[in-house]
Amino acid sequence: MSDVLKLVLTDHWFEEIKSGRKTHEYREAKPFWYKRIGWIRDACELKSYDEEVYSDIFIPNVIFQKAYRKNPETMEFKIKDVSCIWGADTDLKIEDYVYDIELGERIR
Repeated sequence: MSDVLKLVLTDHWFEEIKSGRKTHEYREAKPFWYKRIGWIRDACELKSYDEEVYSDIFIPNVIFQKAYRKNPETMEFKIKDVSCIWGADTDLKIEDYVYDIELGERIR
């Protein structure tokens, strides 16, 4: 498993994170994202990251890419926490569980 999670964002959400207004990134709790965020194992069953249970797991960094274009701008953050929350109150606005990736400090 890689120690970096790579995510492509639209220009709008990239700029929101870059400015510091958005400190959480959300992804649907579906099999595709479970495979990508698999190091958190069953976060949606536990509903949050439990440091005692997962202390042996390295929480990777996340690299955001600004859209799909030649030589896109990127930025990297430490991941502070990953939990599973109800998606209705997130920017996804869905009636299902989502992975809540809380961003820590910006690395580059």
